[in-house]
Amino acid sequence: MPILLHLIGYLLLVGGAWLFRASYIGWLGPYVFAAAVLVPLIVLLISLPSMMGLTVTLLAPSRVMRGSEAKLTVDFSNPRLLPVHSVTLHLEIFNRYTGERTRHNFIFRNLESSRSELPLNTAFCGELECSVLRFELTDALGTFALRRRGHSVASCTVMPQAAESDQPVNFEASLRTSSILKPKYGGGFAEDHDLRPYRPGDTANSIHWKLSSKMDEPIVREALVPENSTIFVVLSRVGENDRGLEVLRWLSRKLIELDEPHVIVADSLYTVANEDQTDDAVASVLSWPLREATGFDAGGARCIFTISGGEVRCQ
Repeated sequence: MPILLHLIGYLLLVGGAWLFRASYIGWLGPYVFAAAVLVPLIVLLISLPSMMGLTVTLLAPSRVMRGSEAKLTVDFSNPRLLPVHSVTLHLEIFNRYTGERTRHNFIFRNLESSRSELPLNTAFCGELECSVLRFELTDALGTFALRRRGHSVASCTVMPQAAESDQPVNFEASLRTSSILKPKYGGGFAEDHDLRPYRPGDTANSIHWKLSSKMDEPIVREALVPENSTIFVVLSRVGENDRGLEVLRWLSRKLIELDEPHVIVADSLYTVANEDQTDDAVASVLSWPLREATGFDAGGARCIFTISGGEVRCQ
């Protein structure tokens, strides 16, 4: 539409100059008509290098907290001396988590090489994929416009704040689970062990020589490890206003404070041992549409925390 308006304006200018030439008797008429036709075309030719050379690059912070202030930086680079009269920027912001798409138009004037900041909506969690659909440039007089396709893309993940669950969680009782021991694969040292008769294939290092000397047969010290040692945190349902994501972040950080590595179960399985890995797991969850939690082997679980909205259930 702006390109059509510029063309109509130019045609009206030429038409007015032609009427002036036809109605005015004197030497000035032909010059006015020639100026109306040629001057905008000459300015267009002079402006073309700047219009073709201008590049648009988007820059965004990698992660921000939900509800905080965030800016999308638009970097204009123009290697030519003549500035571009105006640039109409058409942006699309796609939330990969919620699936919401919004489009925005921004107008910038008299551009050489500069930076501008645009506000980002951080009301909802998710990975915001910001892309330039196209941009329209006008020459130095603003008479003609040129439309170009954009290629720049920038991403910003809006992270949830860590918030405690609606009801208190008794971590001491939930994590106090009797261990089911199993033989350690490959043998070796372990705090727990079992004594049994020697079987073909057992190494000499595993033989309990002192006890074997008192028995009629060799006795082996077999190393044992817990079979149910994994703590699972399952994101079952997010709830209103990303409540489940807030509780997930809080619960994961609380387990880390208790020195309890765990596995977050969402669209995939994420092994977590520190806060950075928690944030990486949450960011990965926010990069795809929300769906049911993936399956996992609950047989080796020491404890399973299930998050549904703002509630945490333990089993």
